[in-house]
Amino acid sequence: MALAHVDGDRQFLAELASMFLQDYPRLLQEARDSILQGDHKTLERTAHTLKGRLAFFGVQKGREKVIALELLGRSNDLSNAAQMLAEVEAEMAGILVEFEALLQDPNA
Repeated sequence: MALAHVDGDRQFLAELASMFLQDYPRLLQEARDSILQGDHKTLERTAHTLKGRLAFFGVQKGREKVIALELLGRSNDLSNAAQMLAEVEAEMAGILVEFEALLQDPNA
């Protein structure tokens, strides 16, 4: 799916994956901080950003968890947000490995 977004240009896709990998830790930290501070608006916005980036790459499973996190922020109910963020991180672990593999060999 993501390859179609870049007209089959695997090198460009690898560059985008690299940018995602660089930005992902910041987004996670922003989500963690917003949960600790009870800032549902920032959590919603951060989750929305992450959701869009995952959609670009066609990452459905992790994206579903992020949608749930976004909805928690939207509903102003952060009681389960830390647990949901932990689930997002666990889900993303395998996906991040795939992104890193793409960077190792963008022509694969």
